Amino acid sequence: MHKVFTAKYPSNIALVKYWGKYGNQLPRNASLSMTLCKAYTEVSLICIKKKNPEVEIEYFFEGSTEPVFYERILRYIKGQKEFEKLVRNYTLKISSKNSFPHSAGIASSASAFAAIAAVLLKASNTIRAGQFNKQASRLARLGSGSACRSFYGPFSLWGKLEGIKDSSDEYAIPVENVHKIFKSLMDAILIVDDSPKKVSSSKGHSLMKGHPYAAARFRDANKNCKEMLSVLRSGDFENFAFITEREALSLHAMMMTSREHYLLIRSGTVKVIEEILRYRKETGLPLCYTLDAGPNVHLLYPESIREQVHTFIQQDLYNDLKTVIYDRAGSGGTILKVNNGTA
Repeated sequence: MHKVFTAKYPSNIALVKYWGKYGNQLPRNASLSMTLCKAYTEVSLICIKKKNPEVEIEYFFEGSTEPVFYERILRYIKGQKEFEKLVRNYTLKISSKNSFPHSAGIASSASAFAAIAAVLLKASNTIRAGQFNKQASRLARLGSGSACRSFYGPFSLWGKLEGIKDSSDEYAIPVENVHKIFKSLMDAILIVDDSPKKVSSSKGHSLMKGHPYAAARFRDANKNCKEMLSVLRSGDFENFAFITEREALSLHAMMMTSREHYLLIRSGTVKVIEEILRYRKETGLPLCYTLDAGPNVHLLYPESIREQVHTFIQQDLYNDLKTVIYDRAGSGGTILKVNNGTA
């Protein structure tokens, strides 16, 4: 007998950044993200009944083997007690594909581990009704910290915050009562540089240990999370832009002031940001930017000004970009199907 589980989960872009961790993938500060819609990973898991006790796991990304990521997935699956029975009784064949290219300013490990955790948990059949997203978020976090935020939309909060019910370092929770202007928020991902990053996010997180500004950064991020929750309820785009852009710059400031300091933004990044600020000042339109841990720029704006922003990108930015990926706020992921069959 064999069983097939298929899931599709999106990536997310942090507005308030998670940077620095402790223990087993736990965050030093709370973070708040926008869930994407069109940038997702689709994962298929085939479970084939076996009699031998050996661990048998295969992994393919878009039809090809990926040795480095396979080893990461293997360690992850073998390390979770929730999957012990599944691994003991079944050969696992995992296939994944992305709707977006690598090195595109989109966190592929977030969407990948969200989808992988979801299909493995579904196949394990160990979760009580109503607990799936919470437990899948916790398990996804153990593979990639930001993956835990991909289970809800349009916004998710991860990290314990005083006064925020159910907030936790272990898993993410949905942000409730979002103003209509933010429910349909658009994200134009402006690809300045599509080459792989020279410094991994894992390395960057580790450099927060002993960082001279770490404690202030953690306090500031938690404060910004609380303020952003208020902003998302009220629809105050001016303060949304202020917090989002300040967070983006703070993230890169931490990298640039680490003991082993490094620089991920490029001259093209600065040029694009300056053009965005010029355009906003000249037009008064509600738009802003954020950055991930890389050189590419996310341009955020309400759906109501989509045509003006697209014209701006084509006329003023496009010649300085590799490409543009147009996305928007999404609702989180889903299990697509579960099939039973005979091997």
